[in-house]
Amino acid sequence: MTIEAVAQSTTATLSPAEFEREVLAFLERNAQRRGGAREKLKWGVGEDTGVDLWEEPDSKEERARLAEARDWRRTRFDAGFGWLDGPTEFGGRGLPSKYSRLYRRLERQFGVPADNYFKLDHVVGPVILKYANDATKREVPRALHRGDLMACELFSEPEAGSDLFSARTKATRDDTGWRISGQKVWTSDAHLADVGVVFCRTGTEAGKSGFSAFLIDMHQPGVKVLPLKQMTGGAAFNEVYFDDAHVPASGLLGEIGQGWDIVREILARERAGIGGGMGKSGSGIANGERLVEMVRGVGVSEDPLVRQDLVKAMTGFWAARQLGAQGTDMVAAPFLRSDPAPLVSKLALSINLRRVADFVSNVLGPKLAADTGEWGTFSWNSFVLGEPGVHIFAGTDEIVRNSIAEKSLGMPRD
Repeated sequence: MTIEAVAQSTTATLSPAEFEREVLAFLERNAQRRGGAREKLKWGVGEDTGVDLWEEPDSKEERARLAEARDWRRTRFDAGFGWLDGPTEFGGRGLPSKYSRLYRRLERQFGVPADNYFKLDHVVGPVILKYANDATKREVPRALHRGDLMACELFSEPEAGSDLFSARTKATRDDTGWRISGQKVWTSDAHLADVGVVFCRTGTEAGKSGFSAFLIDMHQPGVKVLPLKQMTGGAAFNEVYFDDAHVPASGLLGEIGQGWDIVREILARERAGIGGGMGKSGSGIANGERLVEMVRGVGVSEDPLVRQDLVKAMTGFWAARQLGAQGTDMVAAPFLRSDPAPLVSKLALSINLRRVADFVSNVLGPKLAADTGEWGTFSWNSFVLGEPGVHIFAGTDEIVRNSIAEKSLGMPRD
């Protein structure tokens, strides 16, 4: 069945039960069902892979994973399951979001490539549908969901960070569009991305009206991507240099001077998906499984202070999951100026991972820093060294706190 035919399914004609049967038939034909329940983590048993917060595979392995992910996304999209809640006129299926959640739950029962490389389809895609011209709306969101394109966000700069109004990357008009010059930093997946949303200065006036947003081809001359080496030893982020890189007139998103509104919407969508992300990673951190086994394995399970800190870490993730499931309290919502849930979700993840990093450091002590070969000790090193990066992506914790105070609680600006 073609995507055009599948897209004719509507909420009125497709019940969740019918949809589930359709999904399972597709998955059974195209993927291998996982065998039984996931084995519970046992201290000292199996490969001691530890917990990595950032994907840092070598280049060859990364390219192979990306190719597998692209192939699966194309198979899934062409069968009608790649953009379930997207508008039918742009290649989606037009179903409510609950069908997307149901599909994801069913797909987790099968061994399919992870979607990590295409995590921005539901972040950038809706923004393009809202702000881009008609041709871009027809082509790019569909390509993102099908895996034909992979996107990145080009916001932060070396001397600006989360203070985007200090950005210096400049877009200058030419006869066919715009020329971009400047530098961006801390860009995830820029070395793999096909397109990027870049935040540029297009005017000299102070404040948000001096900036615009563009969709740029990342493979063109004038775009140079270099890896940023981290404390972990890997390079999960990049710095990107633009040297007179071209963007056609159709690449402008929204109007000139509307860049900040577009970036703010992208960040809000990104933050909304961040808080519960760790809980679905299978790492055993959010549910406490790996932490409990570590405490038992190193023989401190009867220490009352350790037990107290362990419970704090576990309940923090539990509370974040409730926020993700329930969203903003509808009773309190009328008293808020904006929905604080995405901001609080991002901040909750930062707080929870900092708590875990401190807890692991206190429990393991020197074993965390010295590779003695003891199972489950030095393998936490990458997690602890990578944890500080959580506090700067999708807006620093300080920026997020300010936004909650000013935008949701109505407190005055400093």
